[in-house]
Order: sequence, then C-alpha cells, then structure tokens
Amino acid sequence: MDNRSVINAFVCGKSAKSSNGNLKSFGNRLVSYYTTIAQRLDNGTIVLNRTKYSVSTSKIQTWTKGAFFGKRNVVEVTNVPLGATDLQKYVE
Repeated sequence: MDNRSVINAFVCGKSAKSSNGNLKSFGNRLVSYYTTIAQRLDNGTIVLNRTKYSVSTSKIQTWTKGAFFGKRNVVEVTNVPLGATDLQKYVE
C-alpha cells in the first residue's frame, strides 16, 4: 500500500501498513516509523502532530492534514518528541 492509502485507511478507521512498513494505521493512531502522526481521541477529536522531523514525514503530515480538511474537532500540536505514542498529553 502507498502512504496516501494508509492515511485514507486511518481516516476511515481501518488498519493498514505501507509497502515499506514505515507508515501504519492501527486502532486510533497513524504512526510514521515510531512516532504518532495522528490520533483519534475517545471524544472524536483528531489530533495532528505538526512537529517537523524529516522531509518524508512532513509530506505524510501534510497529506494527513489535507485528508481532514474542513472537518470539525481537528487539533494540531507541535513540540512532540520523536517516538511519542500518545498525542493527547500535548493538547492544550
């Protein structure tokens, strides 16, 4: 699966894995390498991690943000360290 397909699976609440295995959608999280890029909270809020890491991760973050364009309950967070698994604690 390509990265955009994995992102679309996350938007639909499905599990998926990229062909290179670096992007995964499972449960309530979209994970690039070992860092959560997006997370669906129990209250329906989508948290998008917009911290800058690498060029490839920035593309994934931009595509993910675009997939949720115009949706309500989307929150962006920054200053998330590499390897973070839970984005909820970064929501103000």
